[in-house]
Amino acid sequence: MANVSFWLLLAFMYLTLPWKYNGAKGKLSENGCKLFHRLADCSHLQLLSVPQNLPTDIQELLLDFNQIKILHKNSFLRYHDLTSLSVQSNRMEFVEPGAFNGIRRLEVLSLQNNTINRKYELTSAALRFTPSLKKLDLSRNALTMDMVPVLLQDMTSLENLLLDNNIIMRLEQTAFEGLVHLKELSLRWNYIYEIEGGTFEGLVKLKKLDLAYNLLPCIGDYRLTQIQMLNLSFNNLEWFESRETDAEFHLEMLDISNNQLLFFPLLPRQHRLHTLLLSNNKMRFYSDIFGTNSSADFLIIENNITSVTTVGLWSDDIHSNLSTLHYLDMSHNQFAYFPLGFFSNLSSLSYLKLNWNCLQKFGVSPSDISSLLDELDLSNNELVELQADNISPGILSLCYFNLSSNDLHTLPRNIFTSMTRIHTIDLSNNPLHLCSQSELTMGEGECVDIRNVSSLRRLYLSGCGMELNLHRVFYGNTLTHLDLSYNSIKGFIFLDDTARTLQSLFLRSCLEFNITVDFSVFMSLTVLDISGNSLTTFPASLTGLALHYLDLRNNNLIYLPLYNTQRLLGNLKTVYISNNPFDCCELGWMNVLISSISIPDLQKVMCKFSSRYLPVRNLPESINQSCQWTNKGTWLYLLLTLPVCLTLLVALLLLFLTFKHTLLKTVKRRCRRSTSY
Repeated sequence: MANVSFWLLLAFMYLTLPWKYNGAKGKLSENGCKLFHRLADCSHLQLLSVPQNLPTDIQELLLDFNQIKILHKNSFLRYHDLTSLSVQSNRMEFVEPGAFNGIRRLEVLSLQNNTINRKYELTSAALRFTPSLKKLDLSRNALTMDMVPVLLQDMTSLENLLLDNNIIMRLEQTAFEGLVHLKELSLRWNYIYEIEGGTFEGLVKLKKLDLAYNLLPCIGDYRLTQIQMLNLSFNNLEWFESRETDAEFHLEMLDISNNQLLFFPLLPRQHRLHTLLLSNNKMRFYSDIFGTNSSADFLIIENNITSVTTVGLWSDDIHSNLSTLHYLDMSHNQFAYFPLGFFSNLSSLSYLKLNWNCLQKFGVSPSDISSLLDELDLSNNELVELQADNISPGILSLCYFNLSSNDLHTLPRNIFTSMTRIHTIDLSNNPLHLCSQSELTMGEGECVDIRNVSSLRRLYLSGCGMELNLHRVFYGNTLTHLDLSYNSIKGFIFLDDTARTLQSLFLRSCLEFNITVDFSVFMSLTVLDISGNSLTTFPASLTGLALHYLDLRNNNLIYLPLYNTQRLLGNLKTVYISNNPFDCCELGWMNVLISSISIPDLQKVMCKFSSRYLPVRNLPESINQSCQWTNKGTWLYLLLTLPVCLTLLVALLLLFLTFKHTLLKTVKRRCRRSTSY
């Protein structure tokens, strides 16, 4: 019966394994191509030409990373159902006219990373016989502006065109002429410094335009009403101005980050903008420096009509309609202030990033910011005051509030209780301390009240220079994530109100030297960081926790007592232990860790032997032998010294017996000698 079961099992494996291989990895053709369902992957096979022994019904063919220099005439004639073809990275010089004969339904073609610039006229002639082509990738082919119109001639069916990483320097009005169905155009990583007027206006269906990583100096008359997504990041733009018109723009997302903008962009009057990215520029408002009376006259000549427009040079007025904005990023700029009512006009704003600016004051009252704002980042500014007038419980809808790395000593007393949806607060690197009950009662001193914020789950207080001891500063909170690193902690009584709910606790460089720490009350803790604390003994209370992550780096631990810690080892997944002076002769616990737990810094773990530090990972065998000899303990030393002591004792006894009579006579003679007076 057992033999029958064995042969049945072998038969089952024989029948299922080939099916599993064919379904998951695909079949292999004679020349090594992987065949899936109507897809042939012939990449990385050093092919010199298109293989002709593939199934005729394939719809997708990948020929990437081969050595095909020319796509010859009728290369795909037998693959009449082909809809997608990729010939990337082949150093291909050109495509012969007629190469695409027989595949009238080809929709996707990628010629990326080749050299079709050498004979681009021939490739252009071949592309004209792809009447159904919708997506074309000509990136990384060293194409210039003169080549682009030739290659794209009569390709009216195109909907998606990629020309990234070429050497296009300027765009002429006729560059994309005839591409009436084009919806997406990417020109990233070129050298474009000038765009001729009308270049994109004929592309009436164009929705997405990507001009990132070019050399554009300015956008002085933006008039593309059809565009929905425009990426101008990583250029040299100093200003962005749209047309003074009442035409409706379909713009939804605008990215002008990482440029040289000096002023807030002048957006269209009517648009659908929900995302505006302006980070990493040089923007600020200037009326506090130059006043508001300076103006300049601009002479505008258009269609033989001359007009003069007077513009206030340093005015803080924003004429753009920002009421539709949902996400606004103005981080990494030079804003020292914002005009009165600037953010109150952003009535739909949910996400606002103002970090890394020069702000010293900011208002978070309902009159200052939108009542719909969910996330506000004011980190890395110069804030000394946060203004909040007329606030009441529930009036602010913030969920995420970042005030880290400022100069805040205090905050409005009821600021956080007015945020009934707040779940994350970051107050790290501010010179503040938390209010105790006595301070709240007596109204003494400058402090921050973080008590009774019932929705709060994640709190960051790293590097605030606080002394935390007996005061119950987290009363009424249910925290799950708390960072108290780089403060001074003398005990855990102040955490009693939230200890049982904490899941992640960070205590880097904040425990007093060799303090006795009891972690047993943190029953929900899964992440603990106690690195940089000069601990000499492993906290015994950790053995009863179900930790998943533990960081013990930069302490003074000699060994880890992990022999009878089944619960800790059963749950622990990652532990960091480097920069500790472990004893090379006490590494038995290391084998326990290595066998079942991830130690990302294992290569950096060292141990100490005779004033030397050695890598634990490749500890010399001689050290292990020395440790084995040393670890025999007291009985070994006793066993070694006992024969020596017995030998010395016997020698002394023999010596005494040998000279016994002579010594006695000498002593008696000296004792009987008379003494002179």
